[in-house]
Amino acid sequence: MVKTALKNPYAVIVFALAIFVIGVTAISKLPTDILPTFKTPAVQVVTFYPGTPAEVMEKDITSRLERWTGQSNGIARQEAKSMIGVSVVKDFFREDVDPNTAMSQVTSLAMSDLYYLPPGTIPPMVMPFDPTASIPLCLISVSSPTFDETKLYDVAYFDLRNRLQSITGVIAPAVYGGRLRRILAYVDPFKAQARGLSSLDVINSIRDSNVMIPTGNAKFGVLDYQINANGMVPTVPELNDLPLRVGYGPPTYIRDVAKVEDSHQIQTNIVRVQGKRQVYIPIYRQPGANTIAVVEGIKAQLKPILERIKGINLDVVMDSIGLCAPGDPQSRERSDPWIFARRCDGLHFSAQLPAHIDRAGRFATRVSRRVHWIVFHKRNAQRHDAWRHRRGHRYADRRIDCRARKHCAAFA
Repeated sequence: MVKTALKNPYAVIVFALAIFVIGVTAISKLPTDILPTFKTPAVQVVTFYPGTPAEVMEKDITSRLERWTGQSNGIARQEAKSMIGVSVVKDFFREDVDPNTAMSQVTSLAMSDLYYLPPGTIPPMVMPFDPTASIPLCLISVSSPTFDETKLYDVAYFDLRNRLQSITGVIAPAVYGGRLRRILAYVDPFKAQARGLSSLDVINSIRDSNVMIPTGNAKFGVLDYQINANGMVPTVPELNDLPLRVGYGPPTYIRDVAKVEDSHQIQTNIVRVQGKRQVYIPIYRQPGANTIAVVEGIKAQLKPILERIKGINLDVVMDSIGLCAPGDPQSRERSDPWIFARRCDGLHFSAQLPAHIDRAGRFATRVSRRVHWIVFHKRNAQRHDAWRHRRGHRYADRRIDCRARKHCAAFA
């Protein structure tokens, strides 16, 4: 082989250059991410029934969904969790099963089971599940100098969330902080009792008098008219003028026993960024998406989003791109199996050795501790000698710990 290489120097050079070019190309295309891609198909079924205890959710919803979705072909195991008003069922399939096939099977079976679930159950949401994407990639804070918490939540939930989910690989499932807008009727129990009414009468009156009726159209001769029933009030204050009771003496209106206001739901969480109340949106990645590409895509789209949604400020307050970004010195230090840390005063240094075998690891630890102890005491002995010399004492009178002297002599 040596003789062949000496006889063909140009071929050797070309071969070396080819290896170099292939290596550089491979390194440049090497994907960088925090966690590997989860290739096992998994599907998550989330069902809501607000206000239902966890025990009832387990017996009437979770167990039924487990039995029905467990009939899918290729399923390997199931996991389920029941909370107050929420049921979560996770179906894990074998690796040889196509993810689209698994998704379609679980969706069909879950919707077929809806007929047997308790009345009023919200239809199940079937989504692909990736256990490596359960941690937010970044948090986007939404603030505004003019909007209150209710308006800020509406903008983030209805406008901003849909625009973020249009970015490749992004999942923005919820908005935290803020207040949920609600139209509430505050009933005075004493006024209602004096008129022989209750809160249920107020609810029924608003429901029956403020309705959306699809009336259709009416044809008169050759003309066809689209009819609007106009059964809903255009503004919130007009709800106070709805009749509550008619036919038994003077008519009673909503305003006589209650007050309808454009208010908000009872706030259950508060988000503060730099001491100011705001809202934030956690960003997750879709199964198979790259972490760095998702975060960089979000940062690139913030400016175009702000051009369409006026009056708000968007900031990425936390992102995980620094954990795995190429060129980051911390990521290189974390990935390097040999880490050398040294203090400038020389009193401490340690080596973290790649202990692939337990015995070798214990030996490396003992060596590191021994070297650290010897260097520490030798430096202390030298400083003590200098201090004694400045005080005019003889070297024979100095007193140093015998154990330190023994190790110093052995080290020297």
